Amino acid sequence: MLSIQEHATVDEASSELLDFVLEPYNWLSLTRTGTDPATWPGQNTLYQRRVGPLRICASVDVAATLDVFLHIAFRAPGLTPVKAADHLESFLKHRLPLTPNSEWQVEVDERRWIHFSRRYAGPPLKA
Repeated sequence: MLSIQEHATVDEASSELLDFVLEPYNWLSLTRTGTDPATWPGQNTLYQRRVGPLRICASVDVAATLDVFLHIAFRAPGLTPVKAADHLESFLKHRLPLTPNSEWQVEVDERRWIHFSRRYAGPPLKA
């Protein structure tokens, strides 16, 4: 059974989890997570936190093209995408506040995780 660190508030979980995932050493290769499911953040408790019934999973993912994406997912009984967006805003407000016209991709998977992702770093330089 997974043992996920619990926090009293989303702010507290955010502070600790974002400090961890934004450290380049902890970034994940998308090619590796595609071939080895155990490396997917949903299977690794280092990339997860819990606030009551709400589970939060966050990672910085690096694609084979060297594009870098911030990925944050939420799961809870009865959670809707609109409520998850409120959690996202609360989760990011101290470190990476949402700005008008910032674009996030949103997806709900078969396990009822609500995923938010967006480019974290500019496109790689080309010579």
